[in-house]
Amino acid sequence: MKKFTFIVGLFFLIFGFIAFNNAIDNIIALENYVIEARAGRLPDGGVEFSEEEAVEQLRRGDAILQVTRAFLVFGFVTFIYSIVDEMKKIKTMLLR
Repeated sequence: MKKFTFIVGLFFLIFGFIAFNNAIDNIIALENYVIEARAGRLPDGGVEFSEEEAVEQLRRGDAILQVTRAFLVFGFVTFIYSIVDEMKKIKTMLLR
């Protein structure tokens, strides 16, 4: 088995999954903040954002979400590739 490919794929799969979930949680929290701010209820102890700053933070959050999605997909494809490659080797060995 291509152990290095397997390990890299597994690492990026796990790292991408954790980062993707964290990015989604951050975007949800920011959207809740915007909703509360528009309703006139700012969270206690929170940092106040202007409307433009909130929009900019949402754009950054979306960009981070895309990057983490790329890590997740790269890890998944690499992980599956290493498994399929090993299955091909086993099949070739059994048919000889």
